[in-house]
Amino acid sequence: MKRNVQLTTLFAVIALIALSCASPKSKQTVENLKAAISGETDASAKYQAFSAKAAEDGYYNIAKMFAAASAAEAIHIKNHNDVLAEMDEEQFNPVAKTPEVNGMVANLQSAIEGETYEFTVMYPGFIDVAIAEDCIEALISFSMANDAEAEHARLYTEALEILNETGTDETVAAVWYVCPICGDLFNTIEDTDNCPICGENSTSFKVFD
Repeated sequence: MKRNVQLTTLFAVIALIALSCASPKSKQTVENLKAAISGETDASAKYQAFSAKAAEDGYYNIAKMFAAASAAEAIHIKNHNDVLAEMDEEQFNPVAKTPEVNGMVANLQSAIEGETYEFTVMYPGFIDVAIAEDCIEALISFSMANDAEAEHARLYTEALEILNETGTDETVAAVWYVCPICGDLFNTIEDTDNCPICGENSTSFKVFD
C-alpha cells in the first residue's frame, strides 16, 4: 500500500528556513539532543535483543523487523550527533541500558509504548524548544525522527495484531527496508519511489531479508 507523504518536516523547514543553531548557542536543545541520543541508543539495543529473541522463538519475520528497526534508531543517533557537531559540541555516545527481554507479545507491546512516547511526548517537546531557540538543524533532525517513530509504532502494532490473531508471524513482511537518511521503516516499497519523510530515493534503502 502506498503511503502518503508526511509533511511535518517540510513545512517546518519552509516556515523556519532562516533559523540556525549557530549563535547564540541553543543550550536546552543541546541537552535535548543528548537525551534523544540516549533514548535512541537504548531503543537500538533493545531492538537488537528483541530481534535475537524473535529468531530464537521462530518468529523470523519479526526478527527481521526488529533488526531493521535497530538500524533505524542508529540513523537517528547519527543525525542527532551530526547536529551536535554543527553546534561545536562533542559527540555523545552513551552506553545502552541492558534491555528487558520477555515473550514476543510483551516485547512488541514494549516497543509500541516506547515509540508512542517518543512521537507523542518526547520529540514534540524537543521540537518546540528547537523552534524557541531558533535551531533549524535540530528541528529537522527531531522532526524526521518523530515522523519515523510514528511509522515504527504503526508497524509494530500491525505485527502484534497478526501475532495475536494467528499465533505466528507468517503474514508479517519477510523483507524490511530502512531509509538511510531519516530512519523511516518500510515493510514494502511497492509503489514507493521516495521516502515520504525525507524524499530519499528508495533505491538507496537498506534491505533486511
